[in-house]
Amino acid sequence: MPLSPDLLAAVEAFAARPTLLVASDFDGALAPLVPDPRDSRPVEGGMETLAELAALPGVEVALVSGRSLRDLAELSGAPADFVLIGSHGTEDSRHPEGLALTEDQQGMLAVLDEELADLVEEHPGVWVEEKPAGRVVHTRRMDPVAGPAALDAAAALGARHTSLVSTPGKEVVELAVAHVGKGAALVDLADELAVDAVFYAGDDVTDEHAFAALAANDDEARSARRLTVRVGEGETAAQFRVEDEPHLVELFRTLTAARRAATQG
Repeated sequence: MPLSPDLLAAVEAFAARPTLLVASDFDGALAPLVPDPRDSRPVEGGMETLAELAALPGVEVALVSGRSLRDLAELSGAPADFVLIGSHGTEDSRHPEGLALTEDQQGMLAVLDEELADLVEEHPGVWVEEKPAGRVVHTRRMDPVAGPAALDAAAALGARHTSLVSTPGKEVVELAVAHVGKGAALVDLADELAVDAVFYAGDDVTDEHAFAALAANDDEARSARRLTVRVGEGETAAQFRVEDEPHLVELFRTLTAARRAATQG
């Protein structure tokens, strides 16, 4: 599965930068989307290739996901030297003390649980995922004709409570009492690590926010050196696109080889 000439040239130029942050979404990028999110597993070769890349000089690897930090760590099988960013930026593996919610936020979660219980009764087949800072309404296992109505109901619930942040995705709506965003989390991580360039790949609406944030980074030099890749179809702010998860793994293999050549040459 060869990369396009333009993408190959961009990968080789990126790999030659002194220090790199290579980050990726998990679901839809490193792991195929499945009806039950609890059954998600990385595509063959993806995590192994990223581990090889992380072992090279000047490379930091991060997974950035809407999943809870616990689920992201368990399902990805990521090694200890990866940075894991969960719950759209509100959880960070470098801060094991976890997410601290205020009394108001905890109270809002209790209200949310009550209202979502009613929503589940009204829309059979909906599954609600619990996260430390919110809840996610999943409709991937529902009849595709009935699913949109359940998502609309979830979005309307979020609109009724102005303290909630509503984040739509592929057959999901997340309702959170605390929110950072993948884009802000990535920019902050790049600043903390003081890397020269950032790579990010993803497939969903929240990843589009990350692509835009990296392009608009106040560090103009780092912004110009970014490499962003959309996985799959859909309108995108990313610079490049690959067809699916196996194609992204091939990109990571190419990046690993290019980085090895750049650091050993």
